[in-house]
Amino acid sequence: MRLVIIRHGQTFANVMYNEGVDLYTGSLNNKLTSLTKLGKNQASNLADNDIVKAIEKVYSSDLIRTVQTAKLAKPGYEIYLSKDLRERSLGIFEGKEMKDLLSSYEYNKYITDEKFNKFRRDFIQKAPNGENYTDVFLRCKNFLNTLDFSEKTIVGIFSHMHVIRCLFLNMFKITPKEEVFNLTIKHCTPYVIEGDSIDNLKLVSHNLSDMLKIN
Repeated sequence: MRLVIIRHGQTFANVMYNEGVDLYTGSLNNKLTSLTKLGKNQASNLADNDIVKAIEKVYSSDLIRTVQTAKLAKPGYEIYLSKDLRERSLGIFEGKEMKDLLSSYEYNKYITDEKFNKFRRDFIQKAPNGENYTDVFLRCKNFLNTLDFSEKTIVGIFSHMHVIRCLFLNMFKITPKEEVFNLTIKHCTPYVIEGDSIDNLKLVSHNLSDMLKIN
């Protein structure tokens, strides 16, 4: 089997973050997390990519930004939606900014206290009603278990940064596991994995060591 894993295109929330607005998005699913004009162009350009053209079956997170990306990258294809491919949830913090948490007596510890402030990327800490990396890792494991790697087919998976990191953690020996937080996942870049079982997979399009370097 060949897997082609792709992160969605740029969103309005991505632009806000780059401009210094610390907005907690997680699995937020609204206008803020839909694709910008650039994001749509990034996704549309995938339709001419030979790697993406070869995809025979398409899976996607059910969130707007990934569905938009999948439809533009593989127009006319049936898209199989999976909640297991949703971005990591930030629970009740989704749609809020850091300043909102800082001004809250109940929640400012999620900014100021090291026992709580790693909630965005940690295997233990999590936002209230949200998920940590362990939760996402298990969702990814559940999704991968639905695939028959012995099939000679090319599967496209459209998802999100934290989910793709956890897919990689399931597929490759990344030690210590916290190194996965440094894994660079670019918008609308096809990451190609090949193999005949979950225990015999190889990343053929990129160098994993380079992807794990801190930017």
